[in-house]
Amino acid sequence: MRYVRKPTKEEEQELKRMTQQEVGRIAMRAHMILLSSQGYSVPKIKDIHQTTDMTVYTWIDRFEAEGPTGLYDRLRSGRPPEMDEKTEQVITNVVSQSPTELGYNFTFWTVPLLTEYLYQQFDKQLCPETVRQALYRLGFRWRRPRWAALHDPLEAAQQMRTISDAILRADEKTIILLQDESIFKRLPPLRQMWMRLGQQVRVPTPTQNDYFALYGALELFSGDCFHAFFDKTNSENTITYLEGLAERYPEQKIFLIWDHASYHLSARIKEWLAEHPNFTVFYLPKRSPQLNPVEALWRLLKNRVAANLTRTLDAIRTACDLFFEQHSSYDLLRISGLLPNS
Repeated sequence: MRYVRKPTKEEEQELKRMTQQEVGRIAMRAHMILLSSQGYSVPKIKDIHQTTDMTVYTWIDRFEAEGPTGLYDRLRSGRPPEMDEKTEQVITNVVSQSPTELGYNFTFWTVPLLTEYLYQQFDKQLCPETVRQALYRLGFRWRRPRWAALHDPLEAAQQMRTISDAILRADEKTIILLQDESIFKRLPPLRQMWMRLGQQVRVPTPTQNDYFALYGALELFSGDCFHAFFDKTNSENTITYLEGLAERYPEQKIFLIWDHASYHLSARIKEWLAEHPNFTVFYLPKRSPQLNPVEALWRLLKNRVAANLTRTLDAIRTACDLFFEQHSSYDLLRISGLLPNS
C-alpha cells in the first residue's frame, strides 16, 4: 500500500492552512495529503472524499514532486479550453470502455467522472455541461441498459427454426400453446406514476413478502388463455397445470412451447409427458425470455394490478382474474405482440 512521503514541518503547516483557507478543490487535495501522511490508505481516502484511486494517486504524485504548491491549479492563459475534435474522439473511445479498465472504481461513466478523467489524463479543464453536450452531439444518451443472455446464436436460431417448422406443419386439430409462469409478490414493483412535484409517493413495504405463482398458456392463433394459481413453481404444480390443459383440450394434439426451467426438465415431468402422447414439447432457447410472447403479457399484467400498491395476495389474485375477464382473446394476442396494434 502506497502512502505519501512524510511532509516537513513547514509543509504540514501549509497543508493545514490550505484545508482551512483555500477553495474547496484545493482544500480537498491538501486534506488528502494530510490523511495519507497520517496512515490513511488510498481506498479509505477515496471513500472519505467520494473520488477515485487515480485522483488520490495523482495528487500524491504532484505533492511529492512540487510540495504544497503542486496542489494548486496550474495557471492557464486565455479562455478555458473548449471542446475540440480530438477531445471528442477521446470521449468516444473512452465511453466505449468500462471505467474499471482505466483504474477507476466505477462500473460505468458519469459526466462528473468523465470530466475528471479528461482533466487528469489530458489536462482538459472542462465544465460538466460542456462534456454533457459533447456526449449528446456524439450520439450518446443516458439510458438504462438491457440484459443480454449469453447463448449460442446459431443454436438458438436452429431451435426457433424447429419450432417454426413444427407450427407450419401443424394441422387444424393441433393447439399451439405458449406457456410460462410468473411470480407475484406482496412487495409491489415500482413504476413511474403521476405525483405532485416535491411530494414523492411512499409505497408501504409489507411485513412479509409472501408470493404466489401464476401459470398461463396462450394459444398462438385463437388467443385462448388458460391460467391457474399455485403457491410456487415446481414439478408437482406443473403436472397439475398440465392436467388442466389436457382437460381443456381433450380432443386436440397440443404443441407446448416453454422454457428450460428446471421443473420443466424434471424426471416427473418427462414421465407425465410420456404418458400423454398428445403433448409435444418444444423448448425455447436457453436464457431467452424475450422470445416468449407471454412475457409481454406478464409485464402489462403486473403494471396494471401489482405495481405501486401494497395489496394482499387474495386481492392480487382477484385482480389477475378480473384482468383476464376484461380482455378478449384478440386483446391478449395484441398485448403479447402476436397481432399488430391497430
